[in-house]
Amino acid sequence: MFRTLLFVLLFTLRPSHAQERVLVIKDGQEQRLEEPAARAAGLTLVDLSDRFSPYIFSEGQAENGTLLGNRYRAIFLGLAGDLTDADGQPLVSEKQRAKDPSSQPHNYLELYGIPPTLSVLRARFLEDESRCSDVDFSKIRAVTIIPSKFPLKDPVALAAFEEIEKRLRCEGLLAPRARHLPGRFDDALREALVRFQHKNKIYDGAAFRKETVAALGRTLLENDHQALVRVVTERAVAAADVLEDGTTEATYLDAHGQKQSLRNLAAEASQAALQQLGLDSPALALTFFKRHPAADFATLRAGVRFAPPPEYYAPHMDLSVEIDRGDVIYDPLFDEHGKPNNQTRHHFPSLTVRVRYHDQQIPLVRWRTTIGGWRSDLASNGYEYFRYKGSDVGPRVWRNIVAGPVWIAPNSTPVRTLVKVKNVRGMNQLVVNYDEVGPGYLSAYGLVAAYNVVPGKEGKPDWDNGVRVHGSSEYRSMFNPDGYSHGCHRLVNHLAERLFSFILRHRTMRVEGDQPLGFSRQFLWKDDVYEMRLPTRGYRYLLDPPLPVTVLEGNILGKLKKPMAGYAPKPGVDYPPGPMPVPPDSPEARAAGTAREEEEE
Repeated sequence: MFRTLLFVLLFTLRPSHAQERVLVIKDGQEQRLEEPAARAAGLTLVDLSDRFSPYIFSEGQAENGTLLGNRYRAIFLGLAGDLTDADGQPLVSEKQRAKDPSSQPHNYLELYGIPPTLSVLRARFLEDESRCSDVDFSKIRAVTIIPSKFPLKDPVALAAFEEIEKRLRCEGLLAPRARHLPGRFDDALREALVRFQHKNKIYDGAAFRKETVAALGRTLLENDHQALVRVVTERAVAAADVLEDGTTEATYLDAHGQKQSLRNLAAEASQAALQQLGLDSPALALTFFKRHPAADFATLRAGVRFAPPPEYYAPHMDLSVEIDRGDVIYDPLFDEHGKPNNQTRHHFPSLTVRVRYHDQQIPLVRWRTTIGGWRSDLASNGYEYFRYKGSDVGPRVWRNIVAGPVWIAPNSTPVRTLVKVKNVRGMNQLVVNYDEVGPGYLSAYGLVAAYNVVPGKEGKPDWDNGVRVHGSSEYRSMFNPDGYSHGCHRLVNHLAERLFSFILRHRTMRVEGDQPLGFSRQFLWKDDVYEMRLPTRGYRYLLDPPLPVTVLEGNILGKLKKPMAGYAPKPGVDYPPGPMPVPPDSPEARAAGTAREEEEE
């Protein structure tokens, strides 16, 4: 608590943007303009400061004008700035890590929706300029993948692997004292590879697949520049206040009846910012960072000229969402003999955001998402069974959007997921797994969530079946053919941040702020009692009117045409005699569950 208040104070006391002039680059020369002059010149202000956070984490005002502090914003800024870890503890120094290889001096959380600040990237550029000069990147680029079977026998793959080992060590990802056996893909090297993937936002498993090997074959500055492009893209998209990213190829009729193609506004904004600021190559970016000391990024804003948005843009947009469940399989994972049932899908779930314009429904983005499936559930008899965690179908609305949401684990959640191992004063010990419940980037609801509900009529409450559309760190569930959720529709965190920030800026809404909870729960794991305390449910925004959502039934495959209501036994488990227990029927028990199960099964 003290650390959170400390960082709130830290970021509040920094100089405000109003005290700083705007950076503009004209004819290759930097100049500073007063904000009114920059706006009068048709420039949009892009926030490049270390104070930037997505709109969902901004601090809003109540209807009476009271400022409503957003408690997760300080945590977000601490993580993005490499100041603290997820538990609010200061990050260790490189010197400390040399003594303790398990400690980490950098967060590398871009994969989870928290990109580094510009000052963090600046330090990365300056450090990496002279790093790894003895690595032969051509040997790495000579392969596209490296087989998972070790020791390697192919001389080309072996030569590439040796350079990868060298690269990961000189890049600081393989700790100097890490217990790594050269030529082996052991735990130490696996951890270093995963950190490399996190640093470079690679959605992949701990293996030398195509995308990972391609990134390993690029120089450090080339990868740093790609990170800068991603960071500037998010800042530019936020400043331009756009959503379209090329994931739909649609046309629409303009006000004159002329057919127009949908533009990739995210790419346009990114390219405009990079080109106009002179950041569109590794060498130019390095020069930019050498020209600007770290202190500049405390409040730095830049003026960028963006192309006008399409004519269907407006302060209030008639937005709607359609979720296609794709191929749906209700059959249990195993038959009565313990043999796996066919669970092959070809059409995967997707979420499409549309805007209504002149009686047209224009699809702005279409992203891969998830539906529910068979998950582990803890029954009242203390045994785990499979239970179908469904995603209900039909018209719904989003009334509540919550930033930094908290998930209350139902009693049916396997207790093993509610604890984690944490290094405390050099010793590993089990603690309550607040990563699981939130608020946080690893939590079951990610960094932001919208509640799928049927609106109540004539003063009655909404009907809530526990299904959310939310950010998630479980990116494999969204990209892999066998990926499922526990009923919710997941998005990768940075897209969820984009989407809900855009919706809040283009819909009538009311800021309700932090929602006190005061929840506590004791539970027993092995021989110890743990107590979980959740002071808040998150920072809530109320959409008025709510945003309409339609969930399509999809294609029902397999023998069963409706989901089973009860449990299905797990193969190989010796259950007690008698009938199976009846599952709990609360919304969160029906369509919720642990976010970490994919890693453990």
